Amino acid sequence: MIQEGMAAQREGDVERATSKLGRAVQLATSSGNADTAALLAKVVDIEDPVTGTVRLKSRIAAADAMTLDTRSTKTSRVRKS
Repeated sequence: MIQEGMAAQREGDVERATSKLGRAVQLATSSGNADTAALLAKVVDIEDPVTGTVRLKSRIAAADAMTLDTRSTKTSRVRKS
């Protein structure tokens, strides 16, 4: 969700970015992931975290966007065959 939302933001697709990042806020809130919610708050104004209602901030610091993008990935080990 986060990476898709950030990609949409970079492409200028505000509607898709708002939708994806709003869903990410909703998931972070429902799962109790305060760290992710705090990172998301740096790129969106959270109006209602339970419903995922957000507004994309007009100015996003490059460092905040990069931090959110890199911390939203999960690395998994793949077993050797």
